[in-house]
Amino acid sequence: MTWIKFALWLLGIYTSYYVALIIWDKLRTHNGEPGSDKHELTFVEDIKPVKSFLEEIIGTGKESPVSFSGGVSLKQLFNLAREESVEYIKSVSF
Repeated sequence: MTWIKFALWLLGIYTSYYVALIIWDKLRTHNGEPGSDKHELTFVEDIKPVKSFLEEIIGTGKESPVSFSGGVSLKQLFNLAREESVEYIKSVSF
């Protein structure tokens, strides 16, 4: 038996096995009613959002996405690069 014959036999066995499993699963779960799942779990929570005390002090943060992270605008970034305050050419080491 050559390697090609062995590989073809193995491929045929695996294919027939998985086709048989798919057919068995289709025959076993087919009840004549499409979409009838008897064992379906659903969870519904009635939770209402509450405004926290921290949001009252700081705000919602929707004014600017970079205001709390210490970020700068793109124009300020180019000004910092021009002033050589940031290194933008150096490679990053991990």
